[in-house]
Parts: sequence; structure tokens; C-alpha cells
Amino acid sequence: MGGETTTDGAESGSHRVARGGLANLIGAGYAGIASFAITVLVTRIATPEDAGLYFSALSVLLIAVALAELGIPVGYVYFLARFRGLGQPNKIRPALLAGALPVLCVGVILVVAGVVFRDPISDALFGSDLTAGSATIIILSFALLVAIAADSSLGATRGLGVMRPTVTADKFINPTVQLLALLLLAALGWTGGEELVWTRVVGFIAAAAVGIAWLARLLRRHPSSRDQSLSERWRPGSQTFQEFWQFTAPRAVGQVAQVGIQRGDIVLVALLLGPADAAIYAAATRFLIFGQLAGQAIGTAVQPRISALSARGEFAALQDLYRVSTSWVMVATWPFYLTFLVQADWLMRVFGEEYASGAVVLQILSAVMLIATACGAVDAVLLMAGRSTLTMINSWVALILNVGLNIWLLPHIGIVGAAVAWAAAILATNLVPLVQVKVTLGVHPFGLITTLAAVAPITLFGLVPWLVSLWSNDLLVAIATFVLLSTVYALLLWRWRGALGLKSLLRRRPDRSADSLP
Repeated sequence: MGGETTTDGAESGSHRVARGGLANLIGAGYAGIASFAITVLVTRIATPEDAGLYFSALSVLLIAVALAELGIPVGYVYFLARFRGLGQPNKIRPALLAGALPVLCVGVILVVAGVVFRDPISDALFGSDLTAGSATIIILSFALLVAIAADSSLGATRGLGVMRPTVTADKFINPTVQLLALLLLAALGWTGGEELVWTRVVGFIAAAAVGIAWLARLLRRHPSSRDQSLSERWRPGSQTFQEFWQFTAPRAVGQVAQVGIQRGDIVLVALLLGPADAAIYAAATRFLIFGQLAGQAIGTAVQPRISALSARGEFAALQDLYRVSTSWVMVATWPFYLTFLVQADWLMRVFGEEYASGAVVLQILSAVMLIATACGAVDAVLLMAGRSTLTMINSWVALILNVGLNIWLLPHIGIVGAAVAWAAAILATNLVPLVQVKVTLGVHPFGLITTLAAVAPITLFGLVPWLVSLWSNDLLVAIATFVLLSTVYALLLWRWRGALGLKSLLRRRPDRSADSLP
């Protein structure tokens, strides 16, 4: 493909990333379906007010987790991958402890604060008239530590070059346990907001148990020097501690902003408009989980490889990997976002007629996500190349933009204002880093391969369904059109598998070593 031909080394690297990326994509597909089913079930079995409490509480939890875990999942990926790539296994255990100790202290402090000040925190977040708010804060405080344990252990396994724990625990076990717990509550008739929140907690417990057990197993594959005592193997020196937090601290601050952008708007909608509007807005944004999880799956698989390539200064291979992985993101996500854009009215009725007003929200966010995914894993490229300070600044600028627009627009145009605010933040967190990676690293995602990845989805899931909708607005016609076009799309992807770099996803993997992606 002209100037985009990869070297043998880059081809091998893309192949290794593809194996982890394919597993992550399969897991992301399942997690997306399960998450969507959970949202539909919650909106069907609970009142809009209780559903609003559930979605708001989960948003508060994820923001608190981002604050308390201090960015160490990404720090583990960055440093553990680098130590493996540079042949320094003795530094793995000290890096793990360097991250864990501060996080444990912060987590305990937040839990104690949540329990002691549960009433004023509940009044500030959910309103003083919500009787279940204080109990919900206690549940969230317990869930905080469990969620941190899950995220941190799974981040460490990815840093050790293994993607399977993340796929198994985060993409399969966590949502499955939550869905089963919801079905049990529905059967028992326990559908209050407080009970619904517990279902999320049990999912985190299951993921944490798997992540910790898997990490312990992987550490046995990376032994430290036998000449060292147990304390010497684990104790981080001042240099290790300083290096770890010099990279991770900016990421910790930036991660709070990123989660705030994704989840803070639901909390603001609940505070300014009420829990019923928060439920409608949250339901509309749940459709995006399909595309988001697919994009995150590719980004998660790419991160360790980017860290290793940048550590060795192999920027030509990094450029190839960035373009190929971006084409994978577009191929996987654009059919979803284009379908959401065209069929928003029908799709929102899945939650019930009272949720139909969220169609405009879905269309706005789907349109902007087409732009965002065309930028590929731009934040991962910037971050894994060591520019954590830039990612922090980008995230906080976007968060300030998001919060400011929400406060300004929500009272005037309702949940559409929240969609506009989030869309502006999404553009900021993708277009600004896109310029930065070009200036600082000399790489960008655009080329023949990404152009090819855009043509088929735009035609098959954008233009053709829109023309069909002009002829008939019948639901069965829309479904039949989607099935037919999906079949054509699958055939085109098979035909273009070489040009799009998809052959790496289909090859039989070589014999596995301890350091290869399983």
C-alpha cells in the first residue's frame, strides 16, 4: 500500500497486538451486549427515578475510583511493559509496590470519609429528599476498594504482556455477574435504586478475585534474583518510586478529568434536571458503549506495544502500528455509530416510550464519535510515549469545557445541552492530542488504510439506510436492511483483509511464551 508497507519487525508487532486485540474485541462485543441488556433491564424494572439514582450512583463511583486509584493501572502497563522490553525483570515487583502503597492509603481515607460523612455527601450528590442516598454512599465506599483492586491487578497483567485476564474478568465475568444479579433482583421484586447499585458491586468483586489470582500466577513467571531476600525483591528504592510517580501522577490527575467527562454529565443532569432526565440521558449514552468498548479494546491491546516501541525509539514501526490499529477501530465502531445516527428514533424506544426524547442526544454523540474514532488510540500513543503531562492538561481543559457548557446549557435546552457539552469535550480530547503526537512524535493515523476503512461503513451503514428510510420508515424494513448490509460488510472485510491489516487477526498464533500475548 505504497508508503504504508510495514517492516518485518512492525508486522510481527502488529501480529502480537492483533492477537490481544481480537480477544479484547470479542470480549468488548460481549460486554457491550451485556451492558446494554443491563441498561434495558434497569429501565424496564425500575421507575425512572430509581433508574436515575442507579446511573448517577455508578457515575459517582467511577469518578471516585479514578480519583483514588491515582492512575496506577496505566502506570503498571507503562513500566512493566518497559521493564520486560528492556530485560529488567528485577524492577517489576518494586514498581508494583511503589504504586500500591499510596493508593491503599488514599482508598482507606476515602472509604472512612464516605462512611463518616455519608449524610452530607448524599445530600450534595442526590438531594436531601432521597432517603436511600446515605445507604447508597456506604455501598459505594465499599465498592471503591474492590474496583481499585480489580483495575490495578488487571492493569498489571497487561503490563506483563497478557491480555486474557482483562478479557476474562472485565469483559466477561464482571458484566455477566451483574446481569445475573439484576435478574435475581427482578425476580424477587427488589428494584429500588439502592438494591440496583449492589449488582455493580458484586461484578467488581468477581473481577478483582480473578485479577489478583492471575497476577500472582504471572509473577511466578518473572522471578527476581535468588540472591535477594523477600523484602529486597519487593521494596521500591527512592529512584523507582520517583520514576513511577513522576510518570503516573500527571496521569492520575488526567484520569480523574477523563472519567469526569464521561460520567460527570449524568450527575449534573440529575442535580439540575432531576433523576428522571438523568435516566433518559444515561439510556441514550448507553448505546455508545458498543463503539467505546471496541475502541478501548484495541487501545488496551496497543498500549504495551507502544510503550516498548517508544522506549527503543522505533518511531517508524510506531507509525505503522498507529495507522493499522486506527483502521481496526474504525472498522469495528463506525457501523455502530452510523446505525445509531440513522435509526436513533427506533433504538431509543427499546427502553420505553418515555425514553424516546433521548434520540437527539444519541444522534449528536454518534456523529462526534465518528470523528473521535478516526483519530485512533491517540491518547494511548501520547501517554505510552511518556507524555503523561500533556494528557493531563488535555483532559482537564476538556473537563472544564464540559462542565462549563453543561452548567450553561442544561437549564435552557435540557439533556440536549449535556450532549453538546460532551461532544465538545470529546472533540477536544481527540483533536488536540492528534496535533500533539504529530508535533512531538511525528506520527499520525491518516493514510490509505484508514481511508479504506471509512468507505464501506459510510456507504453501507450511513448512505444506504438513510435512502431506505426515505422510502419506508417501517421497523422490519430497517432490520432487514441492517442484516443484509452487515452481510455485505463482512464479505467486503474478508475481501480487503490484507489491505486493512486484518490478516493478523486471523492467523494461527505461534507457540506461546511467557511474554507473548495469549
